[in-house]
Order: sequence, then C-alpha cells, then structure tokens
Amino acid sequence: MAIRILIVHEYTVIQKVLNNYILTEYSDAVVTSFSSTLDAIKELETVMYDIIFSAMELPKMDGIAFSEAILATMNKNTHFVIMTSNYDEKNVKAYKQLGITNILSIPFTQPQLTMLIQNIVNPRSKRIHERYFIQNTEVLIPINNHEQEFTAKLINIGVSGLFCELELNKDYSNLLESNTLKLKLPESFGNISTDNITCCLMRLSVTEWKKNHSPKTLRLAYRFIDMHQTTRQIVQKVINHSADELTLAETSALEQFSQLENQQIK
Repeated sequence: MAIRILIVHEYTVIQKVLNNYILTEYSDAVVTSFSSTLDAIKELETVMYDIIFSAMELPKMDGIAFSEAILATMNKNTHFVIMTSNYDEKNVKAYKQLGITNILSIPFTQPQLTMLIQNIVNPRSKRIHERYFIQNTEVLIPINNHEQEFTAKLINIGVSGLFCELELNKDYSNLLESNTLKLKLPESFGNISTDNITCCLMRLSVTEWKKNHSPKTLRLAYRFIDMHQTTRQIVQKVINHSADELTLAETSALEQFSQLENQQIK
C-alpha cells in the first residue's frame, strides 16, 4: 500500500517543494496539501495518513495547537513532523518536551527529508516502495500495438514500480493505453534490455510546457503488475547493487548530518 502524507503549510512554495521531493523518492506516495489547519483537521477526521508535516508558524493555529487538535481525530497516532526555521537548542528541547520528536529544519535538502521519512516509517528495514536511481537507464514504452515506442529517462525504480521522465517528440494520445514497458540498462549492467513488464500507469504530470501551451515534458509513475522471472531477477539484481552503493553513501551522509545537527544544537 502506498504511503499517505499530509502537508500543512501556509506557503504553497513549501508545499510544492515537499511534494516534489517526496514524489521523486516515493513515486507511489499519495500526498495531500492544505494551507489551512481547519481544513486539514476536517480531512484528518475521515482519512488516515502515515505522516503529517506541519509548519510551526501557521495562521489561527500554530503547529503545537494543531498537533493537539489532531489527537481528537482518527489520526491521533499518526507520525507528526514539525517544520520550522527556528531550529535551535531551545526550540528543539521545547518540542521534545511536548512529545514532538520529528523536526524538519527549513530550509532542508532532499536527502534530509528522505532520511527523516525513512526513519519514521520503518527505521529497521527497507520499505517496499524504496526507490533507487540508476544512471543512464532508459524506459521504453510501446504504443500502437508495439509498432512505435517512447523512450523515457528513468528517475528511480523499486521492486513495485518506477518513475520516469519523457520528453515528447511525437503524438502522445496513445500513451495512456500502453500497459507494458521495457528497461534498457546502461553499460555498467551489460546494456541489457528486459522483456516486457506488465504495468499500470499510476500518475502523470506535466513538468514543462511548450510555447503553444502543449505539454513538452511528462513525468510518469508506473506500478509493476507482472514480469517474466528472468526480468524479475534482473530488476532485483540492479536494485540490490544500487542499494549497496546507496548504503555506503547514506552512512557517510548520516555521519555528516549528525555532526552538523550536533553543532547546531550546541
């Protein structure tokens, strides 16, 4: 099941940054944004979320009061993250005394946000929708009964699906009808092309427009439905290799982030 995340912040620019960062790493995530705490509370009364991101500075109700109001909804046990530009020892201690242990300093980087989400949702094991970047990998999307195909750039991939970017250079009206794709791996993986992977298009968004206001670049999120055993083994091998490389990089990044965090608190 896809992770559900709620964002509550007065400024839409912060909402968009969070939304883009989250969907880049977790392409199957369901992200909802509100500028009003009152509207967010109504949502939380009927819809369950995995994580709630809230600004500390909000009109009518600050982040602390909002966190207390959530206790009266069905999301009383949902992970709560406070976002603040006043990240210092005094405020961190105050938040923790109130039971708020997840704090995101503004501004933040994508690795910091990803690390925070990973630690909140499942700190002891890799999640099923963990995504990995594989450089120079293409996603081939056939159309018109496999007579033509689009070539997209892979953004990230996991065991349950992938996220890619497509620059349009021809008619894309049949794109939504395609339910298969192939992966063309780079030289580091032997330039292998996989067999067809049966998939489902979960999300499509336009990231760039042409001067005539027609789409120029699309981002597509696919969920895997079925694939040949050999293809599954290839995908798993690629993911495992990328995960090993990422673990080394994350260990180094975590150490540097922890050192920086300690310096800020002191």
